Amino acid sequence: MKKKRSKPNLIVGILVLALALVGCVSLVIAAMQSIDKTISDKNAEKYGKYEDFIAPVIMNDPDTFDDVTVADPGQLMSIAIWSVLDSNPKPDKYEYIDDGMLLPESEVEEKFISLFGSEVRINHTNVDGGGIDFRYSEKKKAYVIPITGITPIYTPKVTDAKEKTSSIELTVGYLYSGDWQQDSQGNMISPEPGKYMKITLGINSDGTYFVRAIQKISD
Repeated sequence: MKKKRSKPNLIVGILVLALALVGCVSLVIAAMQSIDKTISDKNAEKYGKYEDFIAPVIMNDPDTFDDVTVADPGQLMSIAIWSVLDSNPKPDKYEYIDDGMLLPESEVEEKFISLFGSEVRINHTNVDGGGIDFRYSEKKKAYVIPITGITPIYTPKVTDAKEKTSSIELTVGYLYSGDWQQDSQGNMISPEPGKYMKITLGINSDGTYFVRAIQKISD
């Protein structure tokens, strides 16, 4: 008979997962922003907000797309789920089963729309979360989040932002997570970007933005 894990153990597992993600994304971005002295303070703050917003979008290096409405729906859903987990949700407010924590589809939908706008059709199904499977439960109307951690492949470094009337074109360096190092004093040493991409943000009527396109930058 399969031994049922206790809720406290599940909560600890979820906290480990969340800390693994936040530790590798949010803290790395903070370190990156603090050591970059070549950008003005004003731009550093602005670029930092863009980096925070797109961090869960690029963490597992999704396929490029010219229009978010034709992007891979499974990859978009995976990004939305990871973004919810990166927002430090309180584990004790969720329901648990043997396989993990149940993340309500309503929370995922809210995050999905905030990331990709309201024109993209949302289809709930099992999702490949960049090495972790998020199983969708039609009965529970929720995603099953397994108790494990993951190291993101990339973190973003915004090097330029062209702000237009209805869009923002970001030049984004993709920093490979395995290339971060520390000096003898324990300070983080930022790697050189492995590649650069153009990420276009659309602007909503309330001033918030959403990801409209991810495109390669021609050599």
